[in-house]
Amino acid sequence: MKYIIIFSFFILNLYANRFGIVEDIQISEDFNTYKQVNYLEYKNKVVKKFSIKLDINKYKLKNKTYYLTIVSDDKNLIYTNTKYYKYNHLLIIKLDKNSFEKLFFNYEYKEAKRAGFRYRVISELEYKYILPYEGILYGLAYGIIFCAFLYYFIIYFSTRQKCFLYYSIMQLFVLLSLVGFVYFSYKPYPSVLGQALVDIFETSGFLFTLLFTKEILSLEKNLPKVSKIVNFFIVLNIIDLLLIVIFKISILYEFLPFYISFLIPSLVGIISIYKGNKNAIIYTLGWVFMACFVFMAQEKLLPISGIYIIHIAAPMESLIFSFALAYTLRQLVIEKNEKEKLLIHKSKLASMGEMINNIAHQWRQPLTHLSFINMNLQLASEYNELDKKYLIEKINESNEQIEFMSNTINSFRDFYKPQKSKNSFYISEAVNKSVDIMLPLLQLYKIEVILDIKSDKRVLSYENEYSQVILNLLSNAKEALVAKNIQTPKIKITIDVKEKRSLTTICDNAGGISEKILYKIFEPYFTTKDSGSGIGLYMSKTIINSHFKGELSVQNKKEGACFIIKV
Repeated sequence: MKYIIIFSFFILNLYANRFGIVEDIQISEDFNTYKQVNYLEYKNKVVKKFSIKLDINKYKLKNKTYYLTIVSDDKNLIYTNTKYYKYNHLLIIKLDKNSFEKLFFNYEYKEAKRAGFRYRVISELEYKYILPYEGILYGLAYGIIFCAFLYYFIIYFSTRQKCFLYYSIMQLFVLLSLVGFVYFSYKPYPSVLGQALVDIFETSGFLFTLLFTKEILSLEKNLPKVSKIVNFFIVLNIIDLLLIVIFKISILYEFLPFYISFLIPSLVGIISIYKGNKNAIIYTLGWVFMACFVFMAQEKLLPISGIYIIHIAAPMESLIFSFALAYTLRQLVIEKNEKEKLLIHKSKLASMGEMINNIAHQWRQPLTHLSFINMNLQLASEYNELDKKYLIEKINESNEQIEFMSNTINSFRDFYKPQKSKNSFYISEAVNKSVDIMLPLLQLYKIEVILDIKSDKRVLSYENEYSQVILNLLSNAKEALVAKNIQTPKIKITIDVKEKRSLTTICDNAGGISEKILYKIFEPYFTTKDSGSGIGLYMSKTIINSHFKGELSVQNKKEGACFIIKV
């Protein structure tokens, strides 16, 4: 694109003479004496009038028809020896066997300014089937590229994966480059600032292309040597951006063929595939496709103009990469689900530790009772007082204690039994289940539990998961009360229904959570405990959000922290 931009503006155009129709181009400042056109001479020179003479190769027009398109200050055109008609911003001249061998275009300005004249020879195919629909082509290209930018920019904020950010920014700069290129194609020549802006857009596009390459292929991890080479080109592009600011033109792409910038990520992708990264296949196809198109355009191997080639290739590249990134996104979703399952499992293991501690406290009393029963039976036997009635009485007492302990195990088992299907349950039932399990431990620390059921609600979901969330919140409240050595510790649980939604609040009087970390407590692996995993509150929020389509939030009240569950 660099060659297109530099030489398409003013007189020398990379694609202007790709058919060999225009043999020579000369300029005159007095309408009499002509000399060879020199781009650098007229880059900043201003003239009052000028004439352009084009020498046409009539031999190549024997059996073919071409069209000469000219962008100039046509309002200042005072003479030409050929027929033309205006189409949008162009003057269009038919070139066939009847055309003159020399075409003259004389311009005269009211005030001296830079000479503006740009020409391009196009095929009959391009004239009939592309030029009339270029607006549609541009619109489709911009729409596809903008959608790719916006879509993956939004995805970045939900995944926080840098590859999506780099790709979206790359698409933005591609879009800005194309828009800038088309805008200036309507001008006889670009302004210095205009060209500098387009150069900045292009170089920035390649900079983020390389950053995207590094991230999507994990070069630092998988191909460290290749990563260093890519880093070298990243530095070159950064330096080029600085040079554009100074010299108002890209120095790097003045000498580096444009397709090389597409060839680099293509080669990196091929190396990644060779090293076993099958995920790089679609990615590599995208860049190979782009590199081939740009190469054919620069080497004049295609019968259409570079501006159209880029507007066809760029959106096609966006579509190809959409497939590659969609696959990457799918892999991320699978990994996220696996991590979530692992976190749930770790959360359950952490809760099980708490549960075992609770069971130990619940079993302590019945075990003591059983021990006393055994002592009573032993003493009765020693004093010959062990009759049938006494034995049956003690056996019944033992059975009662054993049944209590068995029920404790059943509660523990049912609490962590995986639920494959949803069931209908009252919120108060799920809360009571957690309270019953925690109660022995809370009583041990003399923590008062207040359960206030103002209004109950039946919901269809996973009861055990709701109970696990309540258990985790109760456990956190207990630890906060114990850690801060609250004199009259208490936990108040309120169940209510507001606006057809169940509202469960769990409040303690432990003084609340520091405002500095209040917004962090639901983040994974964030913890203030020395032995904490930092996944309890994160998983609780995930369960409420995902499985109940509800909300779990926290706020500090006068006495302490309050967790609110809305489902």
